[in-house]
Amino acid sequence: MRRFAWASDAVVRLMPVLLLGIAVGGQQTTPTGTPSADTRRVIRMAGARADLPYSAGVLSGDTLYLSAQPGRDRVTGREPEGIAAQTQQAMDNIGTVLKSAGMSFGNLVKCHVYLASMDDYTGMNKVYGSVFGDRVPARTTVEAQRLPDGSGVQIGCVGFRDLARTGVVQPPRGSLPAPLGPYSAGVWAGDTLYLSGMGGQFPEDRRLPEPLDQQVAQTLVNVGTTLKAAGLGFADLVSSTVYVTLPGEAKALAPAYAPPFGAQPLPPQALVFLPRLPGAIKTEMTFIAARPSEARRAINTDGQGTGAARGLLAGRTLYTRAEVASEAGGPFEEQFRDVLRRLGTTLEDAGLTWTHVAHVQVYLADLADLPSLDKLFRERFPSAPPARTVVEVLPGAPGRVHASLVAVR
Repeated sequence: MRRFAWASDAVVRLMPVLLLGIAVGGQQTTPTGTPSADTRRVIRMAGARADLPYSAGVLSGDTLYLSAQPGRDRVTGREPEGIAAQTQQAMDNIGTVLKSAGMSFGNLVKCHVYLASMDDYTGMNKVYGSVFGDRVPARTTVEAQRLPDGSGVQIGCVGFRDLARTGVVQPPRGSLPAPLGPYSAGVWAGDTLYLSGMGGQFPEDRRLPEPLDQQVAQTLVNVGTTLKAAGLGFADLVSSTVYVTLPGEAKALAPAYAPPFGAQPLPPQALVFLPRLPGAIKTEMTFIAARPSEARRAINTDGQGTGAARGLLAGRTLYTRAEVASEAGGPFEEQFRDVLRRLGTTLEDAGLTWTHVAHVQVYLADLADLPSLDKLFRERFPSAPPARTVVEVLPGAPGRVHASLVAVR
């Protein structure tokens, strides 16, 4: 069983099994169980390549899931020189997708920025922040091992159509470390709260403890501050991604991560090893939460409530953990087919199908496997494919590919 999808067996053994047992309410679907035309719509970019195995965006209900956009013109394929121009191009690409969905930058509620070098953080910030007005989305920024096509930046976002149901969560001044960029601590999108990535600095002076376990503990204190300001707690978290720069220290994660949850279950997770994070932090965590009124159900390893949750259905939305092939050997295609099989089982147990998938996050040990990934993506999604984000990560986890997904009824 796995708490962190990429954790070693030693890390996993440190984590007790915790379960959810909350009933799920009824959902609206067509008689075939697939999304109706007004609840799931593929968004395309005019002039962009039509043979890509993923969609520029998928609008599920009021939520728009965008594929990560590179600092490269999606029509001409040209990448401008310098991080400022590349960030502007990535934001222009995002703006085009938003416009096609009837939205604007003001509809964005969460963005993930992947940099090829954290040295470009300041240059990216200046351009990124210039497209927003008074309200900026929540944001997580990390350095990838590599980005597709050698891009310097790649930005994936989530938008929300009904602006009347969005709002910024701003904890009291001084209760969180001073932000290093234009992002909100948390942003509501209907009944879903998107939190910015958080590190383990102390709020009063941004001092950072050295040991990883202490950084983990303080990171969760900071996360708790945002949750409290939103009227939520750790029991309301429905998805998490934990970024770590030192795979060899991962064993310190489990005992430091679990205490804030108490007797509550941990949300589905991905543990991702990356070369650098903002500043000197060794870990950054990003979460999604949902109001307690959103009925939820854990999808467990055996379906009987006795294993670690591999997915969580919160209202109409399913969040899965990052899956890895059961045997971390063999060719790439064999491994990714096994990952898809595992994700498919979670979908089925949640009462969903592949047609409900809105976004797939893929972590590759080597971007040389991207053509094979594209091939299998086309097989799995022959029409109306989901949005997708792909990055290369550090070695240190078993397997050549890990993937998680979000699906919406």
